[in-house]
Amino acid sequence: MKTVFSCLLLNLLVFGAARVNAQNPEQGTVIIQAFGDVGKQSEAKAQLYTEGTQVPAATLKLGVPVNVPPGTYKLELDVLGGKVSRDNVLVKAGRTSTVIISEVAGLRVNALDKRGNELGLTVEVYDAVSGEKLGDFLSGETIVAYPGTVDIKVAVPPQSQWWRKVELRSGSLVGLELKERARGELRVHPRLAGRDVSPDTQVIIYEAGTQKEVTRSEPGQEHRFVLDPGPYDIFVANQTGKGKPFVTDRAEVMGDETVEKEVPLDAGEPSAPPQSQTL
Repeated sequence: MKTVFSCLLLNLLVFGAARVNAQNPEQGTVIIQAFGDVGKQSEAKAQLYTEGTQVPAATLKLGVPVNVPPGTYKLELDVLGGKVSRDNVLVKAGRTSTVIISEVAGLRVNALDKRGNELGLTVEVYDAVSGEKLGDFLSGETIVAYPGTVDIKVAVPPQSQWWRKVELRSGSLVGLELKERARGELRVHPRLAGRDVSPDTQVIIYEAGTQKEVTRSEPGQEHRFVLDPGPYDIFVANQTGKGKPFVTDRAEVMGDETVEKEVPLDAGEPSAPPQSQTL
């Protein structure tokens, strides 16, 4: 019984302490709002200064209330490439002071792998007119910026991805997304009399139904290609001096699977060889 009473007393004390902290009649509350509930996702921080000081009295996040002593404050919100300030922010005991920042824009860039997971790549933002770098952040973050037209660079290997002339408008959020493409593998096996003759054949891959070359493989131990999903035409040049001098065929790459394609070069073989096998 004593243990139960002690637990109840402890809970009452903790609950009472929380109420005093949340509703301290000697303090007031400050909250910053920018582009609605979306602003709460931002990592942007604001500093609250008492008049005539340069040491912050409090640090705030968008949409998160903070208790401070009554008084008049100056607020500075960090934005991409600078700050937005508010003077004469009045705080009264037991009251909530709401600071609305309407002259900023939000920007969020997501870089996802093929499973939808955020990669956390470096994102750089440049002024679209002057080319000046305004700042950088990691993909997956929501940042606050001045309105304007910007160029955005994402460090996607092997080369960067750019969005040009992106309009950032006051009070709105721009969301951009990059997603890793699922690429499959095509393995071409030229065969003559049942034997793999890859060392004596050249293979060229074309976009299906066109003469646009995608990639090629010179004579060697094997012919392997990493390709985007879709149909492809295959041209096999036979340099053995036996069988057909060349053969054309077609294969389809499905997602990130591996397709094994056998291409018979025997003179008596029909032009349409067996179907591709997907692993």
